[in-house]
Amino acid sequence: MARRSLLDRHPLAVFSAVTYALSWTCWLVWSALPGRPTLRTVAFVLGGFGPFFAATLLTALSGESVRAWLGRVFRFRVAPRYYAVALGLPVVALGLAGLTHWAVLGGTLTPESLPSPLEYPIILALVLLFGGGQEEPGWRGYLLPRLQEEHSSLRAALVVGVVWAAWHAPLFVLPGAIQNDIAPWLYLPQVVAMSVVLTWLTNVSRGSVLPAMLLHAGGNAVVNFYPVGGAAGAVATTGYALLAAVVAVAAIAVTVWKGPSLGATTRETPRDPPVAETGG
Repeated sequence: MARRSLLDRHPLAVFSAVTYALSWTCWLVWSALPGRPTLRTVAFVLGGFGPFFAATLLTALSGESVRAWLGRVFRFRVAPRYYAVALGLPVVALGLAGLTHWAVLGGTLTPESLPSPLEYPIILALVLLFGGGQEEPGWRGYLLPRLQEEHSSLRAALVVGVVWAAWHAPLFVLPGAIQNDIAPWLYLPQVVAMSVVLTWLTNVSRGSVLPAMLLHAGGNAVVNFYPVGGAAGAVATTGYALLAAVVAVAAIAVTVWKGPSLGATTRETPRDPPVAETGG
């Protein structure tokens, strides 16, 4: 009972601690294995699964059904328009930011540095499974609904956004991560704004994180196609600021449209009750 009480009373602290411990340990191993490319890749990828692993572990420890939780967060039956938003928003953000960079700020288009558009579905699929999308069962599938039990969806989204951004902290100092090239003062508001959009998408999908996974993956994948300098241009200050601005506008628009509830309704599927403990 004490274990369950701790998880119920302090879901943010417990989930954050477990997630950070799992991911940061993997990333420290990754940074400590120079010259071992295969092991480095495995360690880095496993670190990205920290939120998912933590959510699965804590769901089991709480006495809830892991199978039921997985069925709920991976529910495919979501209105097609939400899948369309998830797939389309990253492309729109890329187009608006790239167009502004070129037409307004005088950036030079570099089509020769970009992958073929035909490669985008492959890149998206890889990022969905291993490069960002796999985080969503933890952030939006586990932590978000628990915070929304006590707070408005908007406040919960902001808190999850800060925790999510801070989770990346080691990658700003460990050599070799893409975060080395991103300004932290831009990264934090961009991630928090994205958290608002992902919260809305998860709420209107009634708890399914599949659209959020697609949006998260798409946001990471499209940087490879940034028209002014490719991925390097996307994470440079100007490119990243423009992309972040588009995400911020989307977050503001969703908040104005839906209010602090961000699309949550009383019809959301509740968490499963814990499995009763029996004395032995």
